Amino acid sequence: MPTQTLHLSGQITVTDPTDTTVTVATMTAALELMAKRPYPAPIHVQALGVPAAMRDDVTANGWILEGTTLIPSDSPATATYTLEYGSYRVQDPHRAGNSSAVALHQLSTVLQSAADRTGLDTTLVSDLPGIRTLTATPAAPDTAMSGHLAAATDTSEDPGHPATVTGQMATPAAMATVTATVSVSTAEAFATRKQARTAASAPAQEGWRGALNRVLGTKLAPGQQEESTRTLRATVQQGLAGHRTAVVVNIKGGASKTTSTYLLSATLGRVRGGMILAWDNNENSGNLADRALPAAHSHTALDLLERIDDFTTPEHADRLAGFIRPQGENRFHVLASQNEAGDKEVIDATAFRKMHAALRQFYGLAIVDTGNASTAPTWQAAVDVADVLVIAISNREDAARRAFTTIDALRRQGYGDKLNNAVALITQPSNPNATRLAEIEQTLDGHIRATVTIPFDPALEDGGEIIWEALHPRTQHAYLRATAAVIEGM
Repeated sequence: MPTQTLHLSGQITVTDPTDTTVTVATMTAALELMAKRPYPAPIHVQALGVPAAMRDDVTANGWILEGTTLIPSDSPATATYTLEYGSYRVQDPHRAGNSSAVALHQLSTVLQSAADRTGLDTTLVSDLPGIRTLTATPAAPDTAMSGHLAAATDTSEDPGHPATVTGQMATPAAMATVTATVSVSTAEAFATRKQARTAASAPAQEGWRGALNRVLGTKLAPGQQEESTRTLRATVQQGLAGHRTAVVVNIKGGASKTTSTYLLSATLGRVRGGMILAWDNNENSGNLADRALPAAHSHTALDLLERIDDFTTPEHADRLAGFIRPQGENRFHVLASQNEAGDKEVIDATAFRKMHAALRQFYGLAIVDTGNASTAPTWQAAVDVADVLVIAISNREDAARRAFTTIDALRRQGYGDKLNNAVALITQPSNPNATRLAEIEQTLDGHIRATVTIPFDPALEDGGEIIWEALHPRTQHAYLRATAAVIEGM
């Protein structure tokens, strides 16, 4: 019987023993990078975050690198290098364009859809270590058709979004049905398309290649790390149809929610620009303002709420100056939480929704920090409006446990679709536990769309004002990856 083969590829982030990360576009490049580093043999390599449903038998213990070849190993030794994958794409030789972005939890659906569409036994292969081969056989015609019709009836809660399947990117087979029933303006489709970026082919600006280009006037091409950075920046900069909101959650205090809120917003401001708002929606008294640049006033969200009826049209934007706190070169605004600590909500769910409806006229993107009570109506109201949920997790036992309690609470409250599109940011402490990190990632598998590990940074340890320029470059790059993952979900 005729068969077809799909190919899964993705960017590979290589982390060495010094916690330095380099992101490359191909496995060949990753192998060459690891092989040329001066680390003593045996060089152990392990892949992190590979979903259980896709994991082959050797991923748990990994491989030993010999030359540029990975040899399966049954040794549980600490890895010299770790590999993390992202920006997955599936190449389908039978489809126009033949390459499309995909999330891992969609692969089985994409694979089955390809088999049903062509009537061929279909195999998905990948050169990413640790990911096994998947297969699918065509379903009976009536079964396939009923699945496609069911997908076509799913609609988004936000009329600004095209219809999606299970709250996520529509699968190739379902997309043809969905787009036939949803009216999308041609102007919107053109404005939000993924354009071929001329910057991607521009001469190198970073590293030794960039230095030579500046000094000698050469036009050396960028290296793999700079190419990866450009790809991430292009993702962050892509067009969005209307306002989008990301909400950062974890019912555990001290889980880096506020740090994540600030640095996601700073990355958006520095890379994307435009009107970006970081909003502290703590049900009592949050500390986002303590981590931010000070303002000439002490007004908070509570003060804005008292005047919110003054902000009825975008022409009233100048009046926001007395309520928000500009963040200088980070190019975003902070809206501080109410500063009245206690056990009584001052801003309730209705007030939050009213403020959000007004503020989305002025800001293209909002990152909302939340408090520690999943039962608080203002917390639930924030989750209601979220286009993407960000689960903030510290690689500590208590913070990880509370993060999974948060996930359970979200699922019980009916936010399963939003969880499927969520991004987890795992922040490393000064003494990271590699075993627990792997366990956190494994437990997250199947619950969310993407996971990004944020390295420990002494510049963030004391809980004081966050200064972008004081951050280690690897921290800045990790937040670029995190921001790109958030934008991909929008």
